[in-house]
Amino acid sequence: MARIAVAERRQQLIDATIRVMVEDGVAAATTRRIAGEAGATLATVHYCFESKQALLREVITTLVRQLATAVRQPPRQTSDLTTLVREYLDAVWQVVEGEPKRQRLTYELTQFALREPDLAELAQWQYRLYHQECEQTLGAVARAANVSWILPVDVVARMVLSAMDGAVLGWLVDGDAARSRQVLLTYGELLAGLAEPVRDAHPAVVGVRP
Repeated sequence: MARIAVAERRQQLIDATIRVMVEDGVAAATTRRIAGEAGATLATVHYCFESKQALLREVITTLVRQLATAVRQPPRQTSDLTTLVREYLDAVWQVVEGEPKRQRLTYELTQFALREPDLAELAQWQYRLYHQECEQTLGAVARAANVSWILPVDVVARMVLSAMDGAVLGWLVDGDAARSRQVLLTYGELLAGLAEPVRDAHPAVVGVRP
């Protein structure tokens, strides 16, 4: 039987963990259950990941990166910032709405980590990743529209993520996807008011106010 490379086996275990958690929750993802789902042995799980925390870190990274990749696309060159922001938020919403179980899992992972003293850092790290991705997108959107944010971009990113969390949680609770989407897009229109035109600026600094 051909030997599986460690990197490939690690990815198999990460994917298996996500499948188990999506269907049955974080608590169901024991090392034994993960090994069975991946068709591996318990020894393999412990060999590939030094701890459960290390595995959860990779699971969170994978979930965040998959979401970011799904919505990451170069914004169109246009002076209409409102349209660009709405397109970005709508792209995020389409991905979110397409996988409600996965969205529930991201929130469950956050709460699980916050309740465990040894894992609390994971929740903080998870949201740092969200902020980094959001800041990069906001910078790209501002450059495409030739504007700069009148607030620090990290503050704008936090505002956007707070709005997203509220819209997504509202939808997961009441099931009204259309209303939550509209709330998010309306917020995007208000967000466009936090930018100002940039004239004669070097392209490298457009999108970030000093």
